[in-house]
Amino acid sequence: MEYTATRVTVIAMAMFVLGMSSVHSQRVPLPEGVFYYKPAAAVFGAEAAWVNPAGLGRYNASSFQVMADYADGYCFKSWGTVVDREQIAMAYRYLDKPDSVNYREYLFAAGMPLGRKLHFGGSYRYFKEAPDILNKRHFWNIGFMGQGRGSFSWAAVFSNLNRGRIGDKRTEIEQRYSLSYRPVGKPVTFSVDMFLSTKTRLSNADYVYHLEVVPYRGIYVEGYIDSDKNFQIGVRVNFIQRFVGSQSSFQKSGSHLRTTAFLGATSLRQPSLVPQPRRRLSVGLSGRLRENPPRPVFGPRETSFITLLTTMYRSAEDPSISEMVLSLRNLSLGFGQAQELREALRFFKSKNKIIVCHLSYPNNIAYFVASAADSILISPVSQLNLVGLRAELSFYAGTLEKLGIKADLVRIGDHKTAAERYTRRAATEQNRQQINRLLDDIYDQFVTAIATGRGVSADSVRRIIDNGPYTSVEAMKYGLVDGLSYSDELKKDFLSNLPEVSFKRYVSDTLLNDGWPAEPVLALVVAEGEIAFDGGSVSPFSRSDKVTPSSMKRSFERVVRQPHVKGVIFRINSPGGLALAGEEIFHSAQKAAEKKPLVASMSNVAASGGYYIAMPSVRLFADPGTITGSIGIYGGKVDLSGLYEKIDLGKELYTRGRFAGMLSTMRPFTDEEREKYYSRMKAFYDYFVELVSDNRALSPDSVDALSRGRVWTGREALSNGLIDELGGLKRSLDYTATRLGLKDYRIAVYPEKRPLFVFPGRSFMKAITHLFSGNGNVEETLAKGLGLSDSGDILARMPFDISIE
Repeated sequence: MEYTATRVTVIAMAMFVLGMSSVHSQRVPLPEGVFYYKPAAAVFGAEAAWVNPAGLGRYNASSFQVMADYADGYCFKSWGTVVDREQIAMAYRYLDKPDSVNYREYLFAAGMPLGRKLHFGGSYRYFKEAPDILNKRHFWNIGFMGQGRGSFSWAAVFSNLNRGRIGDKRTEIEQRYSLSYRPVGKPVTFSVDMFLSTKTRLSNADYVYHLEVVPYRGIYVEGYIDSDKNFQIGVRVNFIQRFVGSQSSFQKSGSHLRTTAFLGATSLRQPSLVPQPRRRLSVGLSGRLRENPPRPVFGPRETSFITLLTTMYRSAEDPSISEMVLSLRNLSLGFGQAQELREALRFFKSKNKIIVCHLSYPNNIAYFVASAADSILISPVSQLNLVGLRAELSFYAGTLEKLGIKADLVRIGDHKTAAERYTRRAATEQNRQQINRLLDDIYDQFVTAIATGRGVSADSVRRIIDNGPYTSVEAMKYGLVDGLSYSDELKKDFLSNLPEVSFKRYVSDTLLNDGWPAEPVLALVVAEGEIAFDGGSVSPFSRSDKVTPSSMKRSFERVVRQPHVKGVIFRINSPGGLALAGEEIFHSAQKAAEKKPLVASMSNVAASGGYYIAMPSVRLFADPGTITGSIGIYGGKVDLSGLYEKIDLGKELYTRGRFAGMLSTMRPFTDEEREKYYSRMKAFYDYFVELVSDNRALSPDSVDALSRGRVWTGREALSNGLIDELGGLKRSLDYTATRLGLKDYRIAVYPEKRPLFVFPGRSFMKAITHLFSGNGNVEETLAKGLGLSDSGDILARMPFDISIE
């Protein structure tokens, strides 16, 4: 299990503590008051500082609390406070004793997770003033808190580990063992704590039995009774981010001992007696949004597209969010992502909520997204670049020829046109047909969505696009936008008078949750970027955009190992890459699919190798505009003999073995070598076709007819059987949850990218490394520029990249 080693450590420590001699030892009872009772296995929040510091590891919010006692007819002479932030807490209490010396205690505590189900904490307590043996005495304490199977939680706390002396005698270690159970979930928690000290017989242990009931959201009623029949009752009431409460202690006779009143606040929302006031969510998007960007330990973090999407759906269901203001600036989403974002906005509107969208430097893709809003605004002096879609192809054969370089490439599939950019001066007819077919389908989706969002006909949208671009005034005149405003004047001119919460703040503005019982998890394993082999060691400054077998293998192995992960969504945004690297990723995904349900969710592109790695999935989802298919491969080498001649570079080749020189850059393939290389590619292509045939329940001939490098939109892929359903990430999550019978779940994203820093500039560290390494050479650099290497890699990659500006 996840925490087996630590659990063994806890048991060993307990046995050690129990086995320590109590000869010449003495107990040090701590004074009661202000710091009220909570079960060690169920404590959550700042109270964990004095109850069980391991509980701070479960608490990721910041909070403060003030407490005061009513006792012996005196009101609030004894008081205390506790403050915690990011699992670290400080507390102070002052106990007023009219007939004795008063107490002043300082407490420092910290907790941390040792895994998903185990937490550890430590605390230091110091009595600056106290009567007799407690005066200027300090205590070191540790605690453990773990989650058992189902609805059980356990804890162990060891106090006074330093065993300070009283005279010539060492004091005892105090032990507390706790077990809590939630028979019907969070509304009812039953706990029992056992207290004993070193060498105390179990039969002489003291027990406290505690019950907490939640009769209504935000109200907590609790009470306990101990072995001596003393008891306590209490109540706590939450008001969004604030709370008040009291705990009253009584002797078994019913005589009142003390009442502790408290109030405080947390940085996050809580289950509350009063609802959150209505507010507006402010979302600002610019540039590119990666699915799973690095989350550096130090430095700013990008908002991932996954976080954006899931948070928008959460805000749609949040009754406190009634409006959204969406600001788009130089947006650069892929078409699949734009469709998913647009669908999230439509879902938000379906809950009778309003969206106002402001565009800065509006381009095609920004207007496409904005068309889902209730109203669109742009700056008074601006230009709406709604001009339609374009595709550009570049061909390098002529340029390479002038340099004396020839790309000697082999392909399988007439439509596997990726090699054409290096071998031709213009596109083949098959390439032109394919590009135009894709543009037709994507353009139709683009136009239809705008027409639906703006409430006009598709023909009208086409005419509008044909007459673009437009100035701000023209866009207003033709009904393309609903108003002109600078972004800093939106509140004054166009927005209602509601309090506003930023997207960044709202992401963390979640309900406090003690995570017990643990919610099941749906894991998102993200494959974003070119498929490639690892480049060796991973730099702590890395921000690699490659999909590598090692990172995918680690991710799949981790989700399979963790019992709380019930299902896996394989989120793919890749045009493919090295075929053998894709095969290794496929193998890792296949092994995971044997253990847990695996569903594929295709983002902007999942083509060629990106489609290949999706094959183990039980169901394939794609957006209507996702680029997919491209089942085909190509490969080869570069012939640099002409370049060597131009620059008067002498090269000599010596070989042993019939095909040893096949991949040399000194000459082109011979006919025999080309046939040999082709046979290797053909074997892999046949395997690719067979793999798709088996997964998609199509005949090999049918797959071959859909293959040969052909690229399809998601809408076309559904009609020809290459995918199962149209839908984005939300749809794939809903399907997986329904399949598993999950009503509530948590999302975890893999791989977890946690570099120390992320430097600006994608190739900065790479350039510095190459500058001093001296490992590169001209041949390798040129070959990699063509997507090849000196090992003759076979590539399963889409022939072009598509982006909408």
